[in-house]
Amino acid sequence: MINTFIIISLLFSIVCFLPAFSITHWSFRGFDFIRMQLLFLQILLFILGLFLFEENNIALLLSLVALFIAIIYQTSIILPYLPLKKVRHKQLDNAQTISIISVNVLQKNKEYEKLIKLIDDIQPDIVLTMETNKAWEEALGKIETDYPFTYKIPKENRYGMHFYTKLKVNSVKEHYFISDETPAIEVHLEDKTNSNFVFFGIHPPPPSPTEKPTSRQKDGELMKIAKLIRELKIPAIATGDFNNVCWSRSAKLFSKVSGMKDARLKNGIHGSFPAGPVIFRIPIDLIFSSNGIEVNKIKTLTDVGSDHLPIFSKFTVTGPQKEEVKDVKSDVKKEANAIIEEGYKAVEEEE
Repeated sequence: MINTFIIISLLFSIVCFLPAFSITHWSFRGFDFIRMQLLFLQILLFILGLFLFEENNIALLLSLVALFIAIIYQTSIILPYLPLKKVRHKQLDNAQTISIISVNVLQKNKEYEKLIKLIDDIQPDIVLTMETNKAWEEALGKIETDYPFTYKIPKENRYGMHFYTKLKVNSVKEHYFISDETPAIEVHLEDKTNSNFVFFGIHPPPPSPTEKPTSRQKDGELMKIAKLIRELKIPAIATGDFNNVCWSRSAKLFSKVSGMKDARLKNGIHGSFPAGPVIFRIPIDLIFSSNGIEVNKIKTLTDVGSDHLPIFSKFTVTGPQKEEVKDVKSDVKKEANAIIEEGYKAVEEEE
């Protein structure tokens, strides 16, 4: 039993470090997605190891040391996202705040009325839906009386996207950053006090055995969006199914390149996928905001029949113009450009 424990402990200790390498295959990237679950199992193993401890068993001692190092490493990654410090936001009236529901509906999900009722009850200013096809578009026609502006990109490949808003829209752009199969949306809007801001809806493909073999296309799309956002002179907010956990290397690079802040920092993990038991949920439906925008609230909403939970957020445009951000370091620029090139290559290899 002790030998089995040693082997399992060493395996569980090693795998949490795999995403730190630049290897983009899903078998390496996948361990970024399950860090919380791994940490829970590592702690259980460490406690069990203390009961099995034998004074002269060096291999057992080393396995416990390895587990302890892994636990400290995992905790250091997850800790910044825990709501350990209560963040106080100034009280704002409804004229100043903008609310969003962002949801991956799961294309094959037919429980349209669940989402329609949720939207009717909450009445957010912006609704972003992903994996929406023609059937979903027709069903969501019921909410259009409350949303005078809509932009529709129905697709049957699970990358459709629909945008609805009550706010004034100045312009809309439909982007295909790396592949013509995965759209993103850029909307220039005005808030209720006539301040301008830009909304980005994002849904790149995940690295997985059933989707893309590597994260190259996803990472490339995120870097292209990040570079575009940095060039904007007005405040911006980006949300959607990033297929990327908030603490991943590529999510942090997205933050550096775009000059945006992850809304989950100090505000809680808010796991949104899968919609099943809380213990299995991971944070892949992300929200980033630039200078000039303050995210005041973020939370998951009730199950709408999808494998994702909807994400609700509130934010405020705090300045009419985005503040200047420090220039990206040359090594970060090089890394981002290299990732974009790899993204294009990944798509070419599939064609």
